[in-house]
Amino acid sequence: MLRRDELDLKIMIPLILIVIVYLTYCFYDLIKVPNVKIFSKWIWGVIICISIPFGGVVYILIGRDGEEVNK
Repeated sequence: MLRRDELDLKIMIPLILIVIVYLTYCFYDLIKVPNVKIFSKWIWGVIICISIPFGGVVYILIGRDGEEVNK
């Protein structure tokens, strides 16, 4: 039987990895888009960092300009 500490660790590691991937995506998108709505890019970066995960969700829903990035 797993101890509580082992169970907590088995739950926390995947959650931390998901958060890291999510933040990486938000910052990659923020850097690559030419324009953002409402605020400047650096303000969106602060919002994304301070209010995880809601800052990223708000950025994706409201802050993105909607223009596709050409590679």
